[in-house]
Amino acid sequence: MARPLDDDEIRYLALDLLKNPGERDLQKKIGASEIGNPCDYCLGNRLLNTPKASSKYWLGAKIGTAIHRELEFEAEKHLIIPERPEFQVLQGAKIEEKILLGSIDGYGDIHSRVDLALTTHPNLIDWKTSTATKIKKYKLDGVPMQYVYQQSLYGWGLNKAGIPIQQLALVFVNRDGLTDDDIWVWSMKYDESLALKAWDRLELIWKYLQAGHDVETLKSHPDCYYCNVVLHRM
Repeated sequence: MARPLDDDEIRYLALDLLKNPGERDLQKKIGASEIGNPCDYCLGNRLLNTPKASSKYWLGAKIGTAIHRELEFEAEKHLIIPERPEFQVLQGAKIEEKILLGSIDGYGDIHSRVDLALTTHPNLIDWKTSTATKIKKYKLDGVPMQYVYQQSLYGWGLNKAGIPIQQLALVFVNRDGLTDDDIWVWSMKYDESLALKAWDRLELIWKYLQAGHDVETLKSHPDCYYCNVVLHRM
């Protein structure tokens, strides 16, 4: 038998497991969560599938993925025969349903996966992890428009697929939360015009790049975290 692993080796084992890319990490084509990105530069690079510079701030995203998986695991228990009355709304629900958003000439079909689409009610539910500080800001200023466009695109794709959606909800779970009050829901009525606005912008940027323009000529959004903190492009 080999020697026991030391603390550093065990730490690197944990890091390697956490950093092992999942299905979403390996996704090559753009999805709904990225289409609403207000930064033209980042959106253009995503369309070109340009490798992103790594950021040391990665752990929050992994925690978010773990929370998504837990909610998905628990919801799946009630799809056929709900175990308790409060879970009746989950019967027949679509979990991680792959939907077609549309197709762009020269780029191809664009798909996305939705967290939870109810079929007993016309609701789309998306899980988001956050922090108490961010939620406080969202309650005062509203949620980021990127989230609004993302949910609108999901609703657009689901409705086109014959799954009727009238209401879009974001469920924020605070990573630093302590009580039930650290789960907050924001919702809006589905508005197709918002999905079309996001899609039109996506097509416009794609056509700009296909016309031979350099992605470096696209502007960064002043509040883009990636451009400001990771690239120092601003």
